[in-house]
Amino acid sequence: MIVLKLYRSHQGKIILVAVILAFVLGIIEPKMFSHLQFISDSFINLLKLCALPIVLTSLIVTIGHLDQLHDLKQVARNSVIYILITEIIAVTIGMSLFNLVHIGGNVSASGLLSGAKYTDSTSTAIDPTHIFNYLFSSNIFKSLANFDVLPIVVFSILFGLTCALHREKARPVLEVMQSTRELFLALLNGVMYIAPLAIFVMIGTSVADSYLSGALSANLVALLQFVGLFFCGLFLHFLWQVILVVTLYKNLNVKILLEEGVPIFTTAFVSSSSLATLPIALEKAVKLGGKPKVVNFMLPICASMNFASGMMYEMAACLFFMHILGIHPDFIQQVLLAVACILTGIAVGGIPETSMVSFVTVFGMANIPLSAIAILMPLDRVVDRIRTMVNIFGNTCGTMIVSKTIKD
Repeated sequence: MIVLKLYRSHQGKIILVAVILAFVLGIIEPKMFSHLQFISDSFINLLKLCALPIVLTSLIVTIGHLDQLHDLKQVARNSVIYILITEIIAVTIGMSLFNLVHIGGNVSASGLLSGAKYTDSTSTAIDPTHIFNYLFSSNIFKSLANFDVLPIVVFSILFGLTCALHREKARPVLEVMQSTRELFLALLNGVMYIAPLAIFVMIGTSVADSYLSGALSANLVALLQFVGLFFCGLFLHFLWQVILVVTLYKNLNVKILLEEGVPIFTTAFVSSSSLATLPIALEKAVKLGGKPKVVNFMLPICASMNFASGMMYEMAACLFFMHILGIHPDFIQQVLLAVACILTGIAVGGIPETSMVSFVTVFGMANIPLSAIAILMPLDRVVDRIRTMVNIFGNTCGTMIVSKTIKD
């Protein structure tokens, strides 16, 4: 047990070593990875096994307990509305940027996403004329088997609302769902023990194929462009919240706001955890002018369901890989994808390996090969720290904004 705990506590470093080894061996011995494909395939299948049950049970449990917010009335309503608005804005920023700047169009799909079965057109995409038939599935088990995300999300919302309306009858069901959720999370935690090995194989295979095809440098440039454009999106999301706070609070200026936010930024960057940064954020939000009743309610809620920058990351990654694959989703399909990013982010927010579950779910809906996750995981270790900084500071600003809408 001690060895396993040490392994998990240093897994980020182990993954980094695995990525470096995969990169080197992918160039020196590219043929060795053709015999290891079964490892990455097994890892992806196990992720898929965990993803949808976690999304389904998490949504049902979250929505099934909504009546607990009733006593807070205005604070709860305004907080939830603000959270949803920020998530919609974040996803819209990501969608807009990656539609305006087509990164990845000149990248070889077979090199970057090697060994994967992918769709090179929108032939399997959702037909807008049959959206409602698709959303309201007649067989939820068939949707689970086919990895159809939105019908499962719709079912989970409807079932969760029914549980919230019939609380006494639903209590045993919610307890079962909570237990099922925790068991699948435990299973996911076990699956993640083989993540370094699986990432080694997937990265090595991608590097080997890119190297043999002569497209390695172009692929690396495209990934750097992706991260750079995503950071631009994070900055825009950060900027509008800062501007709104400074506009509402005449006694504040940008300098004061950012100076008070330094402990939030540093703690969020070091810990990469919204929950770990929560005590500092609570203190600073009240000091900057947030009403205690709003701050004490809203920030803990945000720490578990408002991961707007993570939702932006999912949307950006989907569009990036779709550009690589030559898939051109229309506006309605992108809106459905955005909805999936938001609902999946809410469902799995605050649980371990959130990015894993979200990407497996959303990539499956977008017809993106799940081997793409291996490309993002090494980046995610760095990107996640920046996302956390923007998330928790944005949530702090959010409590101040909502405070202005609440009457004393």
